[in-house]
Amino acid sequence: MEAVVPLILVIAAAAGFYLWYSAYLRERSLRRVDVASTGLRGMASGASDEPAVFPPRYRLLAPAAGLTVALAVYFLTSLPFEYAVAFGILAAAIAWVFEDWLAARRATEIETQLADAIDLMVGALRAGTGILAALEAAYVEARDPFRSQLRDLIGRIRLGDDPVEAIQSLARRVPLETFRFFATSFSVHWETGGSMAQTLTSIGRTIRDRIEMSRRIQAQSVEVHASVVAVMAISYAVTLIMWRANPGTLEEFLGSSIGTLIAASAVVLQAVGILWISRMSRVRF
Repeated sequence: MEAVVPLILVIAAAAGFYLWYSAYLRERSLRRVDVASTGLRGMASGASDEPAVFPPRYRLLAPAAGLTVALAVYFLTSLPFEYAVAFGILAAAIAWVFEDWLAARRATEIETQLADAIDLMVGALRAGTGILAALEAAYVEARDPFRSQLRDLIGRIRLGDDPVEAIQSLARRVPLETFRFFATSFSVHWETGGSMAQTLTSIGRTIRDRIEMSRRIQAQSVEVHASVVAVMAISYAVTLIMWRANPGTLEEFLGSSIGTLIAASAVVLQAVGILWISRMSRVRF
């Protein structure tokens, strides 16, 4: 029985490493796509090393939250060391999910702003303006965070940079699928020619369809998330009721070696479940 907690900790560490490694592989694959797209145009591969600036990620939030909670439980309470480790892992899992949700929310916000800007550009192009004037018209109505990215794009084009390279730089700074799609379509159309308004109309419609699909999937996954929260809340509520009814027996059980192992293992499994459900409900195209 004493080997249960180390086994659970190993499983939790393996799950955390798997999530991190999957995100790392996904980021590397997207960078290779950028290198390939720039290589087709004969540009140096070092141009793809431009760092991404949006959405900002706070990768240290999860380990910092876990370490803080673990130290607080260990030094500020009389609970055994196993409880400190278990609650630290649970706090790290919750912080990881919260940071990922915050990044997804910001990504949806800037993607919606991109779709709105494309609609304004289409109206300006159909009115007879040029591409740069259409970008400036979209910039006037844009809001942050997309406004700052659009300002940089317009500034680079005005300073004489290649418009295709400038738009590819935007896709590297904001490494989202919608921005890559916009940059690729813009680059191909710039090289081949044709009606830019019609192309942008198709791009804007596709981006809005992707956003709508993502929101529908997220809305359907709310039930699953609510079920997970309810199950966790019930487990702690039952524990509280048992403690109020018979505090001596419950404290003796949780303070024993077997009770400590069981309770700590249950908390760690809750953390693993939170990460698993978050992973399964993530929207990907």
